[in-house]
Amino acid sequence: MRILVADPDAASRRWVRRIVDECRGHDVMNEVAAPSQVFDVVIRTDPDVVVLSLEVDIEHPNLLSRLISESDVAVILIAVTAGGSAVWRGMAAGVSGYLLKDRLGSELRLALDSAEAGGTFVSPPLVRQLIGYLGDRFGRRPDGRTTAEINRRLLPRERETLYRLAAGQSTEEIAEEMSVASATVRAYVSRMLRKLELRSRGEAIALAYRSGYYSPGSESDRPPVSDDLPDVDPAAVSLV
Repeated sequence: MRILVADPDAASRRWVRRIVDECRGHDVMNEVAAPSQVFDVVIRTDPDVVVLSLEVDIEHPNLLSRLISESDVAVILIAVTAGGSAVWRGMAAGVSGYLLKDRLGSELRLALDSAEAGGTFVSPPLVRQLIGYLGDRFGRRPDGRTTAEINRRLLPRERETLYRLAAGQSTEEIAEEMSVASATVRAYVSRMLRKLELRSRGEAIALAYRSGYYSPGSESDRPPVSDDLPDVDPAAVSLV
């Protein structure tokens, strides 16, 4: 994948480049120091991913929404620290990754691979903060779509995938718990997003909280639905 690094700090840009240089299949195609130039460079060079410093996003608050809505680029945000509300804003906007700067060495490759597969990667400490924030904000105030509607739209495995995403599990963790391949989990996610008319995993997690489908502190690691239905997409079944 072709990567644009946007960070006003030269040392940080060099660090990201060194990490990417060790990632097979990923290349830094350009660097941008001036926040005001990021959008124009994206439109002109058409990268696959922008690794974007949170400082740039804060200085230009409309940049993130423009990148996601007006281009096809995936955005990975990098922050020194971030609270649950900041992570939520990024996820709700549709970012493909949200990483802590001190974890770049071990997690940037994972985030790039996830973005390439159409997924979302969030540093585990930020997942915990996000879950706490969403629990405080939405846990007791269901609104919008209901759990019943989610159950009606999704097949059992898709429901379980949504539930586990909301619980903060990664694609690999979900695959292990459900005894399927990671590619199968990604297929479940894609189907789930399409059926719920959502754009990203972040929106799916938010819906799970708002609807009461997932509640922090639940003792169960599975969704509160019956799995006695066959996991077959009705659209794929024809009657003769």
